[in-house]
Amino acid sequence: MPYNRRRIIVVSDTPHAATSGRMSSRVIRAVAPAAGIYGVAALVAFDLVKARKAMRQGGQDLVRVSSADATQLRFPVGHPRGKVAYIGHPVDPPVYIPVADFHRFLFEHKVAEALRLIRSLGAVTVAVERLEGWDQSIGVKLGVALPDVSQPDVSASAGQERSSTHAVLSTMRLKPIMTPSIPSGCVWLPHEPLWQEVAEARMESGLDSFVLDVRSTDDYGVNASLKALVLKAGLDAGGAFVEHRSTLWRLQGTFS
Repeated sequence: MPYNRRRIIVVSDTPHAATSGRMSSRVIRAVAPAAGIYGVAALVAFDLVKARKAMRQGGQDLVRVSSADATQLRFPVGHPRGKVAYIGHPVDPPVYIPVADFHRFLFEHKVAEALRLIRSLGAVTVAVERLEGWDQSIGVKLGVALPDVSQPDVSASAGQERSSTHAVLSTMRLKPIMTPSIPSGCVWLPHEPLWQEVAEARMESGLDSFVLDVRSTDDYGVNASLKALVLKAGLDAGGAFVEHRSTLWRLQGTFS
């Protein structure tokens, strides 16, 4: 389906308007095995017809996904949950994120890919600097992006303030053991021409230093108005809503 038609989903095994309460134990036993690790939390019934109508009145489509089909998608840990509205990742189609955490998740994911790219290209030093927008106080954590940070060939420090508006969030020293390459599975890279140029300069011309900007400038229509519409439809945003903020983080350093 085109992104605009599959953008907002809810996981439910109730195809029609439902009465209150849980589905019958017979239906749960039939569906739960297909739901796998997601369990039966997503099987809570609610008035789907009413929710869809309210969303349409607000100019949004709501797509019902069964718990069996939801196993083909990717959700944050602990999801999917019943009545929670999820937004599709704009460049990674199988991924769905609760409305409340959409912007934080998306930015973390973008920073993680940028770091994976420059590490795969053979970076030996990396400094991550916040130039504007979000800092780590809203929960964007570099530790999520760097599971290898505890390894003996990597060192990192964080929280070094450079000025009231700029801050060095992390500095790293690495010892590459692999031949420089462009990692597979990148979803942001095809949409970032300057990232592509850094990668090509490294692979084709022996680039020995880099500056890579990670920006977030689009709210993708996920804003306070959408949050209000979701709640009006009787759905759950999935936590405390994090507003979008125009953000620029800069990665710079040297290659081996």
